[in-house]
Amino acid sequence: EDGIVCTKIPALSVLFSKYNDMFYVQDESSMLVASVLAPQPGQTVIDVCSAPGGKTTHLAQLMQNKGVIYATDIHEHKIKLIEENSRRLGITIIEPSLQDAAEFKPEWESMADCVLVDAPCSGLGVLRRRAEARWKKNKIDLKTFPPLQRDILRNAARYVKPGGRLVYSTCTLEQAENHYIPDEFLENNPNWQYAGFQHPLTGETVDELQLLPQHDGTDGFYICALVRKE
Repeated sequence: EDGIVCTKIPALSVLFSKYNDMFYVQDESSMLVASVLAPQPGQTVIDVCSAPGGKTTHLAQLMQNKGVIYATDIHEHKIKLIEENSRRLGITIIEPSLQDAAEFKPEWESMADCVLVDAPCSGLGVLRRRAEARWKKNKIDLKTFPPLQRDILRNAARYVKPGGRLVYSTCTLEQAENHYIPDEFLENNPNWQYAGFQHPLTGETVDELQLLPQHDGTDGFYICALVRKE
């Protein structure tokens, strides 16, 4: 609902020169994340892997620029990207900070209404538009990311208040980085459960969504939503 698909466009520099504060370029799959998290105006939201800020600014749009979004990243130069995109789009509720998503921040415990974990991953879902990445990927990546993703999900869940919502997403196709990460988390945390959300095409309620480029015409992407029961 929030996206415009352009079949013909001039150079991006032309679009930015005329409509600089009106849009952010994202794949359709990435645009689904904000609506699945479904933050409300006035709420407290944490985005633990925020840079460069596309999903974060989309969350702010859904919140009507009311409330607060704590946006973190582990790289200092990427924090500047979040700040730049927030200024460009006229958003004032995003508070960027340098923070390792796997390290616990005590003052945030049970504080957030919603938390987004758009986790670092092997990125195998975006190879169709990042051809150079095909020559940089290796089998080691497939073993490196799942332990990190588990750590980030476990830590981020500690920030969610009872009744709050958490969305876990990646831009990869690997089950080891997708379904098995939240599934294992739920096995070890009985006070959490899947939070069903509406499939963007069929309208049916689903616990998770795996998009495939050859079927869906988007990046390969995974989304699931969880809710803290108590």
